[in-house]
Amino acid sequence: MLRSIVFLFLTLLPVSVTAQEVIPLKNTGGLHSAYVVPRNDFNRVDVQVLVLSGSYDDDQVAGTAHFLEHLAAFSADTYVLRQPRERDLFAKTSAVATIYTNSGHPAEIDRLMKLSRALLDTPKLPEEFLQSEKKIVERETYLRERQYPTRWLRRKALQNLYGSTRGRANDIIADVPKLSLEAALDFHAQHYVPSNVMLIISGNIPPELAAQKVGEYFGDTQASEPPEKWWLDEKPQPGLRKIERLSSNRLYDDTLVYTKFVEYPVEDTSIDLQGEFFIAVSIFESRIRKALIFDSFDFQSINTNFFLAKNGDMEMVSFLVPMPGVSFDTALEIFETKIAGLLDTPPSAQEIETARKRNAAHASSAARRPDDFLAFLENVGSDGLPPISPGSYASLIEDTTDAEVLEFLENLIAPAPMSAIFATKED
Repeated sequence: MLRSIVFLFLTLLPVSVTAQEVIPLKNTGGLHSAYVVPRNDFNRVDVQVLVLSGSYDDDQVAGTAHFLEHLAAFSADTYVLRQPRERDLFAKTSAVATIYTNSGHPAEIDRLMKLSRALLDTPKLPEEFLQSEKKIVERETYLRERQYPTRWLRRKALQNLYGSTRGRANDIIADVPKLSLEAALDFHAQHYVPSNVMLIISGNIPPELAAQKVGEYFGDTQASEPPEKWWLDEKPQPGLRKIERLSSNRLYDDTLVYTKFVEYPVEDTSIDLQGEFFIAVSIFESRIRKALIFDSFDFQSINTNFFLAKNGDMEMVSFLVPMPGVSFDTALEIFETKIAGLLDTPPSAQEIETARKRNAAHASSAARRPDDFLAFLENVGSDGLPPISPGSYASLIEDTTDAEVLEFLENLIAPAPMSAIFATKED
């Protein structure tokens, strides 16, 4: 999705990025899909296992997908390396996917494939390890919720937008004591099925060898019905305008959280919209920051992130801290007025070209850094769509027309279902 957070770009120089070929593999058993991305300039191989379910798929207890991430990762170590926590955690859970990465020298490909394949086996760990790992997940959760209280406000705003709490708990901390092995294993049985798993092998490996290893380690898996992604087609009520007022001692400042749902009128996927999404969002962020921070004194800060779903639906979530003396109602009115007038002066060809170069510069940087390269591959891959390499992304950015960017911006600022939270800091 080029997932929710939009990058900041500093380099504006013209760049060229060599396209990295993303090759689909055959004879992959029951896997959703598998790809190889050869990179001879990286003296390493990375095997990414993308389970196409994440925290949005939590049913009753929030944090179950995250807890299972820990169990599956260290159970794979136990199966293959004979010792849980033989390595640091090599996985992460997002809203829509859980991603495991096994990396090593090209000569270690068999071990990397064994570790990847073991993720599909039912987790088995010593009882004392299970209890200690649950405490680690608790501490992680407490720390994140304390450090980033806007995580909680974002969930509340999305609950109000969609009228649903599933996958967006009121209070994740309250759910932590409810985490259980039984629920985690049930999640594994439902979601860690081959048809819900994508494999991406990248680095210094010949495509024919990658194909051979996928067939060797995953060729015996059987296709099955993938789990339902109930949240994918979830939409707010037309014309929704919901405002909630609350107070909390968890906040650092009084905060306005503004959440908006944008439905594009064409049947595009998150791949089809990549170019206009990133160029348009770059222009939007630059303009709204100028309007609210540099041209006025009504706001101390603004931070906006975007979530572009597989089906092209998008969420915009803005966190705004008003200046002292500016009421929430006034702040909301100012923000919506500035958004509505954002294109009163249409973006010039030069403004669009500058945003285009920023994104091309990001692709060039990512192509040279293994970790950033992997993040690129797992991006739309987390939607179950073919991964995009930095080189392919740079070409896509270059091919996006100014008219497509303008149309995307017009849809972004148009009236749409929204929810807002007026969150007051308690002493």
